[in-house]
Amino acid sequence: MRNKKVYISIACGLVLLAIGYLALRSDVPEEPIVIYKATTPLPKQPAIRDITPSTPNPDVQADRTPATETSEDSEINISPVDLSHPADESPPAETAETETVSDESEIPVSPHGFGPYPDVPSDYFRTPVWAYPDSEFTPGHELIDRVLIKLWKQGIYSYGGSIENGRVYPVTRGTVYVKWKGDYISDYIGHPDDDDEQIISILEDKGMPTGITVLDYDTAGIDPYQFLNLK
Repeated sequence: MRNKKVYISIACGLVLLAIGYLALRSDVPEEPIVIYKATTPLPKQPAIRDITPSTPNPDVQADRTPATETSEDSEINISPVDLSHPADESPPAETAETETVSDESEIPVSPHGFGPYPDVPSDYFRTPVWAYPDSEFTPGHELIDRVLIKLWKQGIYSYGGSIENGRVYPVTRGTVYVKWKGDYISDYIGHPDDDDEQIISILEDKGMPTGITVLDYDTAGIDPYQFLNLK
């Protein structure tokens, strides 16, 4: 009989505990369940790489549509914005490009009426007379250089020259210009490194020096005006 009462007391206690637990669970508010809507991430905008200042286009304005509004086709439209200038600074005025026009008056020309100077080859053997600062030279000196430069461009390399009686004589090693008066040489032009006295002696003895080209003084010279097409 005592055991039966004990079992009844335990059962009553368990029932009371269950009732109390249920009452306690009913007082605690349940945490709401939130379902997040799937969204498409915004595309990354390209980096601004143009660092050249440019004038903002007044026709291009930033999209001022509120963030909560969307277009009918659900597309994201971002208008271009000029970020090359701060908002509180006005862009610098554009500078018009100017082309450098060479002034013909700046082209160096001959003081003797021979026109512009010719281009001088980089391997030409000397500086032309007109290239020296404050140089004063005669028309003959200029004509010699002009003739020698043209010959140089043609592959005829003369390391000096002479002008006599309106004709230019390019001086080249191994070539002499000779004018006769009877049996004797009256005029002679040759390279200083050749043995002039020996050459003259051999020629006047009616011989021919070895390795020497003998040209007639009156016909072998170059008419500079005709050769250079000068008036």
